Amino acid sequence: MPQDKQLTYYTSPYSPYCHRVHIALEEAKVKYNKVEIDLRPGHKPSWFTKVNPLGMVPAFTYGGPNVAPEQPSPKALKLAESVVLIEFIADLYPDANLRPEDPELCARARLFITLSHDTLHHAFRGFFFRGERIESVLPSLEAFQALLAPSGFAIGPWSMADAVVAPMIVRFMRLATYEIGKYPMGEGKRLLKALSEPRFARFMRYYQSLWERPSVRTTWDEPTNVKMWRIHPNVTRSSSATGH
Repeated sequence: MPQDKQLTYYTSPYSPYCHRVHIALEEAKVKYNKVEIDLRPGHKPSWFTKVNPLGMVPAFTYGGPNVAPEQPSPKALKLAESVVLIEFIADLYPDANLRPEDPELCARARLFITLSHDTLHHAFRGFFFRGERIESVLPSLEAFQALLAPSGFAIGPWSMADAVVAPMIVRFMRLATYEIGKYPMGEGKRLLKALSEPRFARFMRYYQSLWERPSVRTTWDEPTNVKMWRIHPNVTRSSSATGH
């Protein structure tokens, strides 16, 4: 269902939350204006609060006249929060199959998104931001794995649930190869070795399916993410965080 209203997408390339929305936009083949916001302290443009008063990305303006992105029209709808934006895309473009037509599958997708926050998201923040060792992280990843359908994507067919979790899974797998995070040096390689064991076979099949999905692969900018995550103040490793 084509839409003729303007859509401006405010984003940051390092953010997994923005990556979620980017995947959904690509799945729906949306025509949009992309504006990257520099989130570094002292660099975020003051005008951005006209788009999102909280100053957070991702965000949309939708409708209204075509104007400069730093001067959003009062007539444009302003939206934020990644899952809200994905649901909005699903409403505008039902043929993108982001939201399953079957009510039961749709409910499963929404439940999966909710439960992934307490499993995958918890593990991601624990590993990269709090510097936990893999012994603390693997149980959460195993619990996330238990949420997956036996085959295929998160609930079987591709859905918005996959767009939501793909960015964190990709960052888990890709950033760990560079030992980026607060965890002790060497834990990245230990994590990848543990995930290659039979107990995580379903997790790895799911990762491979996501990695082969064009909307996921083409929206992942590895050089930029490696560069930005290396200097991210909340994941920079202290000199004392060394392996044994």
